[in-house]
Amino acid sequence: MVIRWFSAGKSTVALSVAIGRRMAALLLLAALLPLAGRAQVLVGATAFGPVFRGLRPAGADTALLLVARARRVGVSTFVQTSGARGYLRLGPRQQLRYRVGTDMIYDSRGTPPFVREDYGADVADVFTLDAANHWQLGQQLHYDQSRANATRTGLWLGRLGYQRRLRAASPTDTLSQMRLTVLGGLATDRRNGREDAGFAFGFDAAALYFLNGPLAAPLALRVLGTRARLGPRTMQRLVAEAVGEQAFLEGAPLVVQGRVGYRTNRAEDYLLGSVQRIQSDTVAMQAGASYRINEFATLRSDNSLLLPSRAFRYRRLGERADTLQDVGYRQRELDTRQELRFARPRLQTSISFGYRERTRSYYLDNSRFLSVPRLATTLAREQVKDIKEQTILWLGNLTWLPSPRHALALLGSTQLLRVDAPSKDNQQTRDEAQHLLRLTWTGRWAGAFRTTLGVAGEYRQTVFIRASQSAENYVDHLLHWEPGFTWAPGRWSIRSSYHLWVSYQVRDQPAEQARNRASRVLEQTQSLTYQLRPRLLLLADYQRRENRVGQLDWTRFRESPLDTSVTHDLSIGGRQSWVGRRGSTSLRLGYRLLEQRNYGRAALQLDNPTGPASQLIYLHSITRQQGPEVAVERRATAGFNLTASIWLQWLRTYSAYSVGKGAYSGSSYTAVDLAQEARRVLPYFELAAEWRVGAKRRFALRPAGQ
Repeated sequence: MVIRWFSAGKSTVALSVAIGRRMAALLLLAALLPLAGRAQVLVGATAFGPVFRGLRPAGADTALLLVARARRVGVSTFVQTSGARGYLRLGPRQQLRYRVGTDMIYDSRGTPPFVREDYGADVADVFTLDAANHWQLGQQLHYDQSRANATRTGLWLGRLGYQRRLRAASPTDTLSQMRLTVLGGLATDRRNGREDAGFAFGFDAAALYFLNGPLAAPLALRVLGTRARLGPRTMQRLVAEAVGEQAFLEGAPLVVQGRVGYRTNRAEDYLLGSVQRIQSDTVAMQAGASYRINEFATLRSDNSLLLPSRAFRYRRLGERADTLQDVGYRQRELDTRQELRFARPRLQTSISFGYRERTRSYYLDNSRFLSVPRLATTLAREQVKDIKEQTILWLGNLTWLPSPRHALALLGSTQLLRVDAPSKDNQQTRDEAQHLLRLTWTGRWAGAFRTTLGVAGEYRQTVFIRASQSAENYVDHLLHWEPGFTWAPGRWSIRSSYHLWVSYQVRDQPAEQARNRASRVLEQTQSLTYQLRPRLLLLADYQRRENRVGQLDWTRFRESPLDTSVTHDLSIGGRQSWVGRRGSTSLRLGYRLLEQRNYGRAALQLDNPTGPASQLIYLHSITRQQGPEVAVERRATAGFNLTASIWLQWLRTYSAYSVGKGAYSGSSYTAVDLAQEARRVLPYFELAAEWRVGAKRRFALRPAGQ
């Protein structure tokens, strides 16, 4: 996976311009960020590199952020990431922004040992041409390298940008803005033993218009286009999107939202002596409304339609290369949700209905000039993947506060999934029904004592329509039990939670009853802390997970155990903290024990020529990891943060067993195999460092055009 350090998808619509000198404008911008996040869903990144946002606000200090992270994730696997990013003010109107980094996964047992070894760098130089901050001229460099995948990409782009306020005459609207950017340069791409180079160009136009004032949602428009010619390959993208919300009358209870978007993307790569083109086209439409019935009830509607299509086309690179068959599919996704909410001070309830439909159909172009019979055979082979899915969901919840200290919550849902595959060779045709009912009670008592209790029941049924798959039909019965409490008397703090869920999976056909399964999972968490001194805290945490799987006799409601696994995780220690003018530091010392036990049946091979060759045994496989644990955390006001921990672990793996009666057909071991034992010392570590270089002070933002 190649690192993308800067992405145009992260660029919000027309928020790169400064929004005013007042602090209240900063708070307003923070409130608009969620809407901008929704608006950028269909935008994405450019096809050949990043598009940088506007200049750093005037008056800010030069800054550099260094980040490094490393940790051990397995016996032989390590993860490391590092990066540096920042900006330099080269003058009153010029800035240099940059970002470099690495991302690596190392496995010492592999050949080569690096599973992933990626490098990335971005540099952008932007110069403001006028004092009003309307025109910007700049350039940017982009570099990506993945040594594990033997790929390398590079990009140089020149940039000319123009931005201005849309309502300059309005003193209250400093947010409505327009931005136009034109890009052009050179791109290189090396992969599959080939090195291609060519021209790249693009444009980005965006506008943010607050039609109904700064407190209402704005109208956002964006059009983004890119194209790069890399030897015999062409990469291009076009994205257009409009998002808006409108209340028809001031103070009216009806508010309507809408979104329209279009995206087309063409990506080409080498495949089997040919160039494979993946052509993606998507049309997206969304409409929603919110109607306030009265002061307690609200009706909401959200509806969307997505029309994606994909085409896979091939062209030869040489005379001997065989062109693959051009194929593609068309898809339709319809999603609607209607919700009614009712809220009173002590009672809140809602009920919603959702429907989702996804239809995909495959087609092919006769690019290989097949005969009519062969074309029909090839098309039928592709149409095996045609599918239609329909999901109907009813969801309701109720929250009641009988007293200020107690709350009852009831949740119920019903879902039906229907999968239809027109081809008789597709075995996915089925119906799935799911019903869930959950009751949760939360109570607060005297003495900082709080209790919770959750009870839930779930019923699932899966029915395959085709007769050849009817043996897989089953019903699943699930029960959940979730008690817990929190108690904080004085210096003590005690937290305890449990979760027990039981599943009974029953096959429909009598001949398949031997495949019935019963499983029980118990999870419990215990946490105990004691404040010995104001800055010294004693800690103890314990987690246990037990999973039992057995063969179920549903008619007599009996089960025979097949496999059991139990995991214990115990951690005890203390944490001391120090606080000063330059920051805070904490040190944690402790001991951790992690043990996993697997219980099952196996066969012991016997060296007895006159007797049975094997005998049933009850096998216990045990893995134990234990050792001291040290963790240090430093938070400095100057901008340096450090978190480091190490668990010096003694690993031991061994087996124990007891002899049963009779024989067993399954996994078999010799006495020598079961006597083997593995011991290792493994330091598990984790390191995260962050250093922000440069003074940090408040600055004033300057709106565009002033």
